[in-house]
Amino acid sequence: MGLLAQLSRRERMAVTVGVAAVALFLALNLGVLPWLEGQPLRQGGIEEMEIKLQRYQRLAARGGLETQLAAAQQRLADLESGLLESRSVSLANAEWQQSLRELADSQGIEVGRSEFLRLQELSPEYALVTGRVQFRCRPEQLMNFLVALGSAPRLLSATRLRVLAMPGDAQRQLNVEMTLGAAMRAVPVAPSSTPKQE
Repeated sequence: MGLLAQLSRRERMAVTVGVAAVALFLALNLGVLPWLEGQPLRQGGIEEMEIKLQRYQRLAARGGLETQLAAAQQRLADLESGLLESRSVSLANAEWQQSLRELADSQGIEVGRSEFLRLQELSPEYALVTGRVQFRCRPEQLMNFLVALGSAPRLLSATRLRVLAMPGDAQRQLNVEMTLGAAMRAVPVAPSSTPKQE
């Protein structure tokens, strides 16, 4: 008591606060915290948080997949807009020839002859209408035609090209024979009807 009496009021208050802080620290460190660690966790606390975390992770992953799926579907729709619209072989052939003639006309080329060759199945969903075309043109017209073929609204592909120069032609015209394909949706095959056997 003699020591405390010698201290000023301010020093006594500092010592009292310091002793109280040490007592509180010891009480928390030696009593309260070990008791809290020994208590069982709230029922389902961690498991519930894990389930929520997994749910959020699935939602985040699904959101990314849905965005990718939507982008892929849009890209497919854009590509399929270049398919022939007809669903029968004869109509697809007519549409193929019409697209070809329009493309040739845009380059000032007159198509001499075009003929349907075959329908080639590319997959269960898609097929290729293939035909042959013959025409005469100048070299720059042929180049422009091939460039226009690559940017045509219909998906047209040249699978064979044969070019012959005409000797002695003052206009430098070429004889061109091409095999062209145009993509379409596959024609659905009707199921074969087999008679029932008794």
